[in-house]
Amino acid sequence: MSIEINMKHGDENLDINYFKNTFRFSTDNNIPLYEQLASYIKIQIQAGILKPGDQMITENSLCEALNISRTTVRQCMNRLVEEGLLIRQRGKGSFIADQKFKRNIDYLYNFTENMRSIGAIPTSIVLTKEVISITDSRMVELLQLPKANPKAFHLIRLRCANGEPLLLENTYIPYYLCNEIERFDFQSASLYDTLNNQYALNLYHASETIESIIIKERVAHLLKCNPNIAGYRIERISHLDSGYVFELTTSTTRADKCVFRLELYKKTASSKGKLDFQRSLSI
Repeated sequence: MSIEINMKHGDENLDINYFKNTFRFSTDNNIPLYEQLASYIKIQIQAGILKPGDQMITENSLCEALNISRTTVRQCMNRLVEEGLLIRQRGKGSFIADQKFKRNIDYLYNFTENMRSIGAIPTSIVLTKEVISITDSRMVELLQLPKANPKAFHLIRLRCANGEPLLLENTYIPYYLCNEIERFDFQSASLYDTLNNQYALNLYHASETIESIIIKERVAHLLKCNPNIAGYRIERISHLDSGYVFELTTSTTRADKCVFRLELYKKTASSKGKLDFQRSLSI
């Protein structure tokens, strides 16, 4: 596939001639045509050639210009919509979406790695880093802390991408699992990588509870948004492969920065059915 970065952006609609001149399907591999076209468009987005708000060329125009079927173009566009790169507006067409980071809920995501995978620069601002004794009975139970010594590592971070705050994370980890973890610099170090590499903890499973909230003034100030707007509170409880709890994290994010999607699959005789849950954060 031949790709050259040479396309318009801004308020003007994209010129179909750029696709004609810079894109070629490859016949040397088994990659479906719609995936080749989707990859080409993704490269333009990641390179900043196609910018948020740019209007995509119509499906009919792409079919005619590239001499491909409507089914191929529709599969390509559906793939880009599913990945959060395009949005459809009824009666108006398709537009380049704000860049998003997307992950499946059924694996323990790494914020730093996910941000880098979409070309964003991840940073964390540590607001609190301390070892405390937990007195709240619910938290002692949730974290499975020994009653004789219910200590936890407490970490509050503002998670940012390209300097823009996305999440306010409030994390508690049983201290008996990670003695002296407070010595690490979590403005640059990944918490999950530290738990895995420095303490040999096999991070395995997590469950999340999502609640709609109104963001109050103190948190709104940190997230750089107006107070009293809609947001999400996400409580995350994570487990090791042994079944022990290693994390209780409460995250707060703006509703306009976070989208949840469920994909449901039909139950069959050979399958119990599948549930795929994804969270997308807008940058």
